[in-house]
Amino acid sequence: MKNKSVGHLIVAIFVGILASRVFGAVLNVVFGSLGLEDNMVSRVLVDPLVAYEFYPMRLNLLVMTLTLGFSLDFNVLSLIGIGAAYYYVKYSY
Repeated sequence: MKNKSVGHLIVAIFVGILASRVFGAVLNVVFGSLGLEDNMVSRVLVDPLVAYEFYPMRLNLLVMTLTLGFSLDFNVLSLIGIGAAYYYVKYSY
């Protein structure tokens, strides 16, 4: 990781988390279509381990109003995505 910037690592981790969330959503649909919504694999891989939610806050600036909110859900697939992104950044080119 000598020649790679921290920005490259952050983008790779973000893409890894995003890809793992998409894969988790696809797995959730597959489990739902097979009738396996509440099995152990679905609970471990897809259900969030930690969920942070910062409720929406309204900021009135007289000319415009901004609404800010943020939510994070970490599950096992997210951690695998972070690990895969770190591995990619460390050992790529």
